[in-house]
Amino acid sequence: MPTPPSTGSLSKNLACSLMPKVLLLSLLTLLSSISGAEEFLSWHYSYQDALAEARATKKPLIVEFRCAPCINGREFDAQVLYTKPNSHRGKLLKQFVRARITTMTGVDIAHFDRDWHNSLYYFIINANEDIYMRYGGRDEASATTYLNLDSLELALSLGLKEHEKFLAGSRPSPPRPRRRTPANHPLVKKNVISTGRCTECHLIADYTAQEKQLAGTLDPISDLYQSPDIQSIGLHLDIPKGLLLKNTSSAAKQAGLLPGDTITAINQQSVLTFGDLQYYYNKVPRSAEAITLTVHRNQQSYTLTLTLPDEWWKTDLSFRHWSLETQLYFKAQSLTTEEKVRLKLPPEGFASKITHIDFEAFLSRNHQLKVGDIITAVDGRYSDPRTSDLKAHIQLCHSAGKTRQLTLIRDQSTLTLPLLTGRKAFRKATENLIAPDQSEVHWSQPESITKGKQVAASYRACIANQHLIIEVKHQPSWHTYAMDNPARAIATRGFVVDQDLPTTIHLPNSLNTSGPWLQSPPHNYSNPSINWLTWGFEGTSYFAIKLLSTPQADTQIRISSQACNKDSCAAANALALKVPPPNATQTNLMISLILESLIPVAK
Repeated sequence: MPTPPSTGSLSKNLACSLMPKVLLLSLLTLLSSISGAEEFLSWHYSYQDALAEARATKKPLIVEFRCAPCINGREFDAQVLYTKPNSHRGKLLKQFVRARITTMTGVDIAHFDRDWHNSLYYFIINANEDIYMRYGGRDEASATTYLNLDSLELALSLGLKEHEKFLAGSRPSPPRPRRRTPANHPLVKKNVISTGRCTECHLIADYTAQEKQLAGTLDPISDLYQSPDIQSIGLHLDIPKGLLLKNTSSAAKQAGLLPGDTITAINQQSVLTFGDLQYYYNKVPRSAEAITLTVHRNQQSYTLTLTLPDEWWKTDLSFRHWSLETQLYFKAQSLTTEEKVRLKLPPEGFASKITHIDFEAFLSRNHQLKVGDIITAVDGRYSDPRTSDLKAHIQLCHSAGKTRQLTLIRDQSTLTLPLLTGRKAFRKATENLIAPDQSEVHWSQPESITKGKQVAASYRACIANQHLIIEVKHQPSWHTYAMDNPARAIATRGFVVDQDLPTTIHLPNSLNTSGPWLQSPPHNYSNPSINWLTWGFEGTSYFAIKLLSTPQADTQIRISSQACNKDSCAAANALALKVPPPNATQTNLMISLILESLIPVAK
């Protein structure tokens, strides 16, 4: 049976906490003054015990994941933990099996996926571990902006309704990803678990990002700039009332959203809480130009299209303490368009004037910049189609810890000065990125399909985990086609019909392979009304094939492919990729996850 949260059990769960001793003693003194621990609801501290009770009682579960050493959300956590049974919240919580998990070691982080920079987060689930909803989330201003006891009680009520649907058989169990725990991540296992430290949420986030960089699959826009702020698109919630809009502005107002609307879905994905909304908003591709929001208004449902503004994904990264966040040791203010034109600089460029020099720059001699300098280019580049912000451009294009050449204007003269960027090391080791790693992957230089001057799709390849892997990155609105279009068409119609050209990959005779080609699950782009059957890919997709032997020198492969949008197509015949031999002597986890996501090509 679960035990009540006494001062003794709290001490046990905070045993690996790094909080200052004075703060810990003050907290324990406060709790010891609370008479009668039995006056509060009890919580499980074992997830498996809670799951067993849920299966026996058919109750839903509320699971709190709490990174014990983190101060963020501590007060809200205590208010929930020490809920009196006869209060309104207590009566709701008594209908749940309650679990409080204070280290992520052993947790299925693939299933309980979220933004790992939230140190306090809740899931409402059933005994099958189906997720009804998420509760939590934060913005760059505060860890507690969206934590509210009234909205939690609303979430509990909604969770009970979802559970009624499940018990009635009207809520099917969705598929779940393959189990993965922090111990499956080599850097987490090495630097956290094996040292006896608490597996904190932010450590999962940071080391996962480091592993993506080692795999060559890090996308800074989505991997570093996580959880875009909904307020930047004009969504302002009446926080105690869940997803009720208190006010709208900018893009949301232009889309027709009104105060009093309740958001019920984003891009057709149902949402019940801010945690749900933030989670699925974070899944929106950064190249997206619009999203759809479904709202409940005056007892009717409306689906509205919201046009996303430029750089909608950009947030302040400082609270995340990324190891991969490039440290500049100065602050700068973007020039106005008029100032750029006067200086004959690209109006869309990231030219910026330095407003502050960090003292650390003087100590470490990272640069020789001065207040008033105008940085016009980084490594000869004056603009970036993704951002007009200098700092964001450096984060997106340049690895931390490297030296970059800055072009700048000082006293009406143009200079070039080096900038040695830095790396954060907030309570974590970063040596795996400073020195070569045994699981680091080397990719070929990318080659592109173009339509005029416009890039439609880019290809690159690597050899890792005993596979040849080809990655395709599509520009917005463009897509390429599956390797098995003809076979899929025959399987659908029983005979060959018109279709788009499939992707063909030509390998040299020296490359010995085994088994079928694999590819990302393709989208169906067919138009049955004209008997046109075709399947393909958008965003980022992959092809792969297993190798019987590992090449010791560069391998040249050729790709024939067609890329189309709604207006036109472009083709590449025998696009050449020079694939370097594998550097890694150990299996790379991120490449393994890519391979697990692929399906065999139909014959």
